[in-house]
Amino acid sequence: MKKILKISAVILGIIIFIPIAYIAFLRIIMYDPAPSEDVEYNSGSMLLSPGDKLSVLTFNIGYAGYNREEDFFMDGGKGVLPESSDSVMRNLSGIMSVIREEGSDVVFIQEVDVDSHRSFHINEDAYLSSQLGFGHSYACNYKVLFIPYPIPPLGKMESGISIYNPYTVSETKRISLPDTAPWYMKMGYLKRCVLMQRIPLNDASNHELVLMNFHMEAYTDEDKRDRQFEALNELLTAEHEKGNYVIAGGDFNQSFDKLDNPPVRSQTGWDPGSMSEEDIAEGFSLAVADNAPSCRSLEEPYIDYDTSQTYIIDGFIVSDNIRVDSVRVCDHGFEYSDHNPVKLEVTLNR
Repeated sequence: MKKILKISAVILGIIIFIPIAYIAFLRIIMYDPAPSEDVEYNSGSMLLSPGDKLSVLTFNIGYAGYNREEDFFMDGGKGVLPESSDSVMRNLSGIMSVIREEGSDVVFIQEVDVDSHRSFHINEDAYLSSQLGFGHSYACNYKVLFIPYPIPPLGKMESGISIYNPYTVSETKRISLPDTAPWYMKMGYLKRCVLMQRIPLNDASNHELVLMNFHMEAYTDEDKRDRQFEALNELLTAEHEKGNYVIAGGDFNQSFDKLDNPPVRSQTGWDPGSMSEEDIAEGFSLAVADNAPSCRSLEEPYIDYDTSQTYIIDGFIVSDNIRVDSVRVCDHGFEYSDHNPVKLEVTLNR
């Protein structure tokens, strides 16, 4: 009897020790970026001047893991990983064809993997950069050695956000946003950030065009999301006070009160919060469009706009020294991603 109890105690000790040791190990090696970090960049050579026109595309590519047939467990679906590396490459090639078709001067990308198990360790940032031929910069917001859930596990994660453009860039920084994850998830969760680029203007003003790409929190409470937008507003205000031109954009993970959004057609899928112009820093306005949804729910494979749950959560924030000429959701029917890109066309006021 004593031998059985001893063996049971050893087994129980092992069962308790392994997860504790694993959590401690993850904490030791946890990706822990500084509040502000310089980011490597390849600069283009084109110049911008006040009075010039500019187009910017923002596109959450969903790590090329979601075509129309995919669903995802965190949205209420069953899927965890894409079917194969060939499937990821087909989506990535399709995403590149969409970017080419839209023909924008500047491209903001969210959820671009560089070394993740879920995308078969394909360096998507390198692929897009080589295909576009632009200067570019990348900021990591997800770096975990191994995520053990669900079944099959998500495994290794290394992913982030990128900006691609042909203009001369003087500086690129990664600015951390407030952490929203509870303590027990911090080791395996995203470290949200803003990727900021400075483009000097070809005039005597010493002003700059400041580009900010972001991907805000989705799966948390409203107060925590608000803290991230407060941090973004501080960045916007600081640049506005300098007289700089500012275009910030990406995946807000929030709907917009100013638009007639498509209705939420399901009670089982993810339901975004909402924001209004009043939530944006003074001197700025939202540049968003409702000609088509920009995102679909992944609770089930995509059917069509009349049936599937869809949202508008992608767009831009623009400073008041920039004239918005047009903004539209580029309707590609969620063929290669769970998002449609959004294209902004502006003029830099003299």
